[in-house]
Formats: sequence, structure tokens, C-alpha cells
Amino acid sequence: MIASIVTVKGQDSSIKAEVMPVAVQQDIVDIAGGSPEHTTLVKAITDANLVKVFKMNGPYTVFAPTNAAFDKIPAADRTKLMKSKADLAKTLKYHVVGGNWNSVTLMAAIKHGNGVVELPTLAGSKLKATVEEGKVKLTDETGNAFYVTNADIMASNGVIHIVDGVAMPMQQVTAAKK
Repeated sequence: MIASIVTVKGQDSSIKAEVMPVAVQQDIVDIAGGSPEHTTLVKAITDANLVKVFKMNGPYTVFAPTNAAFDKIPAADRTKLMKSKADLAKTLKYHVVGGNWNSVTLMAAIKHGNGVVELPTLAGSKLKATVEEGKVKLTDETGNAFYVTNADIMASNGVIHIVDGVAMPMQQVTAAKK
């Protein structure tokens, strides 16, 4: 089970992911499954045997890449990623953060962190969140940056933020270069 309250590393311990009661009946997988823009994500979750992970009780926050975000990955790399269950699972877990990081909580943590907050992910890596031109910008450990394009989609087990890129853990990038 993912911890329901996560402190922000390197920040004052007074900033925490909110735990909010949610009256929504659909979980994160159900909501993503109903979106025509997230068919690749849902297939990836299924192929990586992570449906139970994304359906478990939260709360947690998912930065959900669109089909177009997956299409930004070069075709050969995308095919390789989708065929490796271990790499695919790690990549998908890199989009999951413990706690309910709705836009208000996320913006407050960024402000409190003097413009940046590091979010520990289920993959064990961190996403760096900043604000650029009024949008939340996420940067993965490889330096790949992408943006939240639609925030605060509430699910029964957390919150979803739609993103226009795919976070890649360092391990996949290193392996792809060999």
C-alpha cells in the first residue's frame, strides 16, 4: 500500500500531500479506460500487469501520459519499451506519486520550495515539479520535461493529471544506449 501522506524531501515538513475524501466511484484505471486519449496508457498498464496497482486504495497521484505523449517516443524505443514488462512497469510506476497532489497542493509545495519540489515516485525515482508560463512542468531524472495539460481529475483512489510527455527512468535510458 502506498503511504497516504508524503512529505516533500528537502522541504519544510509542513507541506504534505492532501488526503481528501472523494465521492467519485471510478478508480484511476476506470477513468483512464474511458478516455480515448489514454488507450496506450491503459494497454501499457495491462501489459505490465499493473492493473491491481493502479486500482489499489490510495490516495495517490498519477501523471497520465496521453497517446500523443507515447507517440513522442521514437518508434523503435517505444516498441522495445512496450515489449519489456519490467521496463514498462518501472516507467509506469514513475508516473505515480503517493498522496493526493491536487493542483492546489502541488502549487503550494512548489511555491514553498522556492520554485521547485521533488516528488518521490512509486518507481523509486523523483520527478521535479516547477512552474513555467503558468503551467506545472515535470522533469524526469534524464532531463526530459513535459507539462500538465489537464489537472485534478478526481478518482476514488486519488487524482489524475494529464501530461503531454512520458517520464523515463534513468535505467531505461542507459539500457537503450547500450
